Amino acid sequence: MLSVLRSELKYWISYSDSLLLQTELSRLLMPDNYSQDGFYRVKSLYFDSLDQKDYIEKMEGVERRRKIRLRIYDEGTDAVKLECKQKSGSMQHKESLLISRDDAVRYMEGDYSSLLDYPEELAWRLYCDMTLGCYRPVVIIEYERCAYMYGEYSTRITIDRHVRSSELSLDLFDKELPWVNTVEDAVILEVKYNEKLIEPIKMILAKYHLTNVSVSKYGSGRPIMERYLV
Repeated sequence: MLSVLRSELKYWISYSDSLLLQTELSRLLMPDNYSQDGFYRVKSLYFDSLDQKDYIEKMEGVERRRKIRLRIYDEGTDAVKLECKQKSGSMQHKESLLISRDDAVRYMEGDYSSLLDYPEELAWRLYCDMTLGCYRPVVIIEYERCAYMYGEYSTRITIDRHVRSSELSLDLFDKELPWVNTVEDAVILEVKYNEKLIEPIKMILAKYHLTNVSVSKYGSGRPIMERYLV
């Protein structure tokens, strides 16, 4: 099981500025394992409770909230990440559990019983929460990501573009979904680190006059739910 606790800052950045920023970051930081050839696809299936608790708490800006999702990078994979991401202010705590494709399909169908077969405490906790809360799949979010890393202070900077969502079809392994573009002509920049951000990165980011904002690919990816609630 992977458990990460760190600060997370999010920004809107123009497409043209994102290209300039990539050039600067590539001189200082290393790409992550997925970004060796540039951008890669990230595809996540989010779950929510019967009363849409996680979505409502996100949209209302509740200080302590969470998201539960399955994540893949290729539809043909046999290994899937089950993640619980909890947020409190600028701090985020992400726990990840590697599960089988067959188990992922079971969870997509609302059967979480196999979580009890995993020894990790996260699996038991998610089984209780998702069963008692009647969690079900609600949206698939996909985007292109380029990520850079710096070992000190576990620094990670990601650039996400071409964000789209599917609320009408929720098969994570389906390559042809009825996508809706949710972020037009803009790029999401995320800066994550432990304790502090090193000065060379601060100096690069300062050139772009960025303003920290609350950006949620999950929140913006549910226009049908937004209209329903309104």
